[in-house]
Amino acid sequence: MANINPEYFLTIVEEGTLTRAAQKLYVSQSSLSQYLKRLEKNLGVELFDHGTSPLRLTYAGKRFYEHVRKMMKQDENLRRELRDLTDELSGVVRLGVAFWRGASLLPDVFPSYHEKYPNVRLQLEEGPGSQMTQALENDRIDFAVMNLPHTLDYTRFVCRTLCEERFLVAMPEHHPLVQETLKNAKTFRGNPIVPFEVLEKMPWISSMPGMHSTVEVSHLLGKHQIRPDILLSTANLTTGINLVAKGMGYCFIPERGASVCQRPGKVRYFEVDAPGHAWTLAAVYRRDVYLSRAAQLFIEEAAEVYSRDPVPVGC
Repeated sequence: MANINPEYFLTIVEEGTLTRAAQKLYVSQSSLSQYLKRLEKNLGVELFDHGTSPLRLTYAGKRFYEHVRKMMKQDENLRRELRDLTDELSGVVRLGVAFWRGASLLPDVFPSYHEKYPNVRLQLEEGPGSQMTQALENDRIDFAVMNLPHTLDYTRFVCRTLCEERFLVAMPEHHPLVQETLKNAKTFRGNPIVPFEVLEKMPWISSMPGMHSTVEVSHLLGKHQIRPDILLSTANLTTGINLVAKGMGYCFIPERGASVCQRPGKVRYFEVDAPGHAWTLAAVYRRDVYLSRAAQLFIEEAAEVYSRDPVPVGC
């Protein structure tokens, strides 16, 4: 494996040209070109279609690429496992979360985890759920705490369920429609219930198309034959809440996001009238990756937090 110099080969694949790969590797383009010629000669096949730009892998190149990725992953898994054989828990835990999820998860979990394991450093990658899936695929993170999309390939990922999370509807407190709804509203877990037909009478501030939450909420609305008027779409939960506080419309918020996005006197949170509806929140990691003991212990800490009753959202 050392003679193959897999980092050089993988960088050429990822960058698509010898020029960009050489710049990233801090080597000359001519030396990288000679490396590739020697590699193809030793293997007896062409790994790239050299007549294309960017470079495209041949069938043999794709098979070799899969082999190199697998071998490097096995080497990394072994290194992680060997590190876990030492008595002292240390190293880096690479966690992926949505922006707003970090605001609710980390204050609850990280202080006690850090107190127990002060030599473990937490490295965050924040972004939408689709980005977290890609980060797992590219081994940029060890695991993600995320709501499970219907499109997730469960044959490739392990999903440790943390809780079943409900959507709440954030609505402007002083809107006449909200005040009318509150008059005879039934309650669930301390929150009033909003009938689905009310959501057709006010604009929806949605999350961005393609985001997991957008797909989930659209499915929920479609199931109840609701076609909302979309005011605008945003990837930022805080933007949505602030627009609700200004009376612009309503937005859907996972319940733990609502617990850290309260606007007393301006935003009222409602339960949706959909008994049994919940969205699974889980710690997700790849099946072919060795998950370090430090990462496993963080997941255990998060599971303990999320096993408790949700924090009341309040009014």
